[in-house]
Amino acid sequence: MSKLTIIDVGHGNAAVLSDAGKVVVVDTAGKTHLQRFLDQAELTQLDLVVISHTDADHLAGLINLLSNPKYLVRKLIINPDSIKASMLWEDVRYLIDEQMRNSQLMVEYGISSCSPYQWCAVTDDLHLQIVSPSPAMALSGPGQTLPKDGRKLTSNSVSIVLRVMFKGEPLALLTGDMDRIALDQILKYSVEVSAKYLVFPHHGGLPGEGSAESFTTDLLGVVQPESIIFSNGRVKFNNPNPEIVGSALRLIPTVNIMCTQLSKTCCENQVARDDYRPLSYSAGGDDSLFCAGTVEIDMHTRKLNEVFAAAHQNFVGGLPNSLCGKRS
Repeated sequence: MSKLTIIDVGHGNAAVLSDAGKVVVVDTAGKTHLQRFLDQAELTQLDLVVISHTDADHLAGLINLLSNPKYLVRKLIINPDSIKASMLWEDVRYLIDEQMRNSQLMVEYGISSCSPYQWCAVTDDLHLQIVSPSPAMALSGPGQTLPKDGRKLTSNSVSIVLRVMFKGEPLALLTGDMDRIALDQILKYSVEVSAKYLVFPHHGGLPGEGSAESFTTDLLGVVQPESIIFSNGRVKFNNPNPEIVGSALRLIPTVNIMCTQLSKTCCENQVARDDYRPLSYSAGGDDSLFCAGTVEIDMHTRKLNEVFAAAHQNFVGGLPNSLCGKRS
């Protein structure tokens, strides 16, 4: 089966694409969530791993993949970050350097839009498009100002943003933690980012500069998604931001909204779930922290599993303060 899976990793991001025997991982979340998903799915050979940026909730799981001989990572895509001072980023750089010197790993960096990359053609049907960072952003890097703009780039600004294409049709936009600067570059150069499914930036948190409403309105205006997925955690941060969800519903009243875990805004107290169990490993599955949980999309039909979709709608429909249930 050809699938795109947005894994419930709590606060963080990890997605897995599989088609024609090829496996692509986009972001590796934290802790061992990705590893547990891969083990359950019996996936050990990873043709491509793409790290959007160097924040721990997108990067930390990479250590588990590269240091464990059980997994074979054929190619790693990752961009430099001169301002990240974490011990994790130091350990990752050391491990990558060691494995490259021993010819154990192929790595590409300096990734930007406007450049063709052979690895983007994963299979005959599955292709990836780099829509951000722009060349000027990638050349500048975090900590530098964007040329002729003056705004300082952060690690979030230069997130690698991927559009997933399947059989020539846009399926999903995987946004990392892209911010207002990245979005403005997409708008300025009329980069094509339309997609049926949008994994919302920054887990539904505030976008940095500018208002949440204007960011959401501008992003959804060009993506025009039918479904929005928030890869959020119930415990650490209270995402998604209500203003973002409200803006999305005002702009696209019919949009389907899914949070991997149940927001405390929607339900202050934890709800025991006996109505449904996620189809694949879900970080919130054992403790009933999930809302949608891990989301699986059939790339051939471009649809969610019907049982999953119905269970999610029934659950959020029964929550008195559900953000995505407040429709005009």
